[in-house]
Amino acid sequence: MAMPGAIRLYLDFASPYSYFALGPLTRLAEEHGRTLELRPILLWAVFKQQGVTNPLETPARRRYFLEDVSRSAAFFGLPFRIPEPLQISAHLAGRLYHAWTAPRPQDGLRLASDIFEAFFARAENIADLAVLTALPCLSGETPETIRAMIDGAEGRQRLSEAVDEANAAGVTGVPFVTLDGESFFGADRLPQIAWRLRHPSSEA
Repeated sequence: MAMPGAIRLYLDFASPYSYFALGPLTRLAEEHGRTLELRPILLWAVFKQQGVTNPLETPARRRYFLEDVSRSAAFFGLPFRIPEPLQISAHLAGRLYHAWTAPRPQDGLRLASDIFEAFFARAENIADLAVLTALPCLSGETPETIRAMIDGAEGRQRLSEAVDEANAAGVTGVPFVTLDGESFFGADRLPQIAWRLRHPSSEA
């Protein structure tokens, strides 16, 4: 019997909806014997490749977004503070993730969770090197080592490859999940993902 395919999650550390989806997807993967593969990307870089403008530049969309993220955090039972600034490039966190997890992919969930909690639970600026060096799961690393991972070639290259992969996969936003050849966009698709895991497409 073939092994069940992985759940691949494209996320951006600056996306609150990615933060909301990470825990539920982790639990779904465990419940169904699936591996959860994290692919941190820069959504703005994917949009740039696709010629898509920033949707939050529209005042009405921004107002709704600010209303919805607070409500969604309460719905998912997660601590949440709107960061200031809200829209940042998470390239430093993305490089760090890809460089640090290269030799230890099994620890990716710990680092992703720590980054999200810093930004969205404590409203700490993850574009600040001091915030990244203080992440709990990196307590065994020196600030110099962490800075080297952020500035080094491996993290840059792996993040760039993840952006290209996301564009090729048709990512239209985050969180974006691929599962057994199907795609699911948005934290509001979690019930459909759970349903699909219970009813694989070959049985639907």
